Amino acid sequence: MTIHLPDDLESSIEAVVHSGRFASVDDAMAEAARLLLRQVTPGQPEPVGQADLTPEERADQDLQQRLLAAGIISEIKPPITDLTPYRNRRAVPIQGEPISETVIRERR
Repeated sequence: MTIHLPDDLESSIEAVVHSGRFASVDDAMAEAARLLLRQVTPGQPEPVGQADLTPEERADQDLQQRLLAAGIISEIKPPITDLTPYRNRRAVPIQGEPISETVIRERR
């Protein structure tokens, strides 16, 4: 999508991006679109967790959406929030030569 903005708006958005508030102009424009949609459709709830995302997390979500739309990935898995199942994990003991040493030895 290409948009054309008046020069004053364009320079204001670029200034906000350069200040570090957003990682890119795309992130700033995505946030502006979200704000506009919230005003236009006030009855619809905001997606869960969207309000407290950092620009980097929003960029990651946008990337995942584009990968899904392109067919590169088949689903977007939610982030792991409950780490309880991982607390008692133990490493599997290695028998024999570690794979990293095998690779190094075979490359020589």
